[in-house]
Amino acid sequence: MRLVIQCIADYEDAFRRALGAKRSEEVKKELSAKKRTLQKSENRLAELDRLFKRIYEDMVNGKLSEARFQMLSDDYEQEQADLRAKIEMLENEIQNQEDQAENVDRFIRQAKKYLYLEKLTPTILNDMVNAVYVHAPDKSSGQRVQDVTISYNYIGILPANLLYDVMNGKAA
Repeated sequence: MRLVIQCIADYEDAFRRALGAKRSEEVKKELSAKKRTLQKSENRLAELDRLFKRIYEDMVNGKLSEARFQMLSDDYEQEQADLRAKIEMLENEIQNQEDQAENVDRFIRQAKKYLYLEKLTPTILNDMVNAVYVHAPDKSSGQRVQDVTISYNYIGILPANLLYDVMNGKAA
């Protein structure tokens, strides 16, 4: 816990970059492209609804055979199902990308509250940690070694080597 807080205190910008939270122009362009694709998909979905109504009216008025109507109807319904799945996926990706930077900011604000951590209290643990995973002990080396993995609130598990890379200037 102290290592994480120290890393944030001394290398905040590098920590953000290592977690991919600092938005570069490339990330902004990608997000913008996803939003455009989402808008086009939503427009096409609305257009398919109008087309479906039109072919139904054409069938009722005798301008379109029932077989032709069924074929077009099946095609439109399939395209609508595909678009709905694509829209849901894009919305999730956009939301995740927007949330990532906010989550890192929340975690950093939380960690800065405990810059001078001397004692780990239940309050601090609840503020900073989501879960602690204690792995089975390993005795293959002749000594008992037991790994512990910490999942932090907002950002999940931070590999120790990522923190060391940030502190040594090797992180992206």
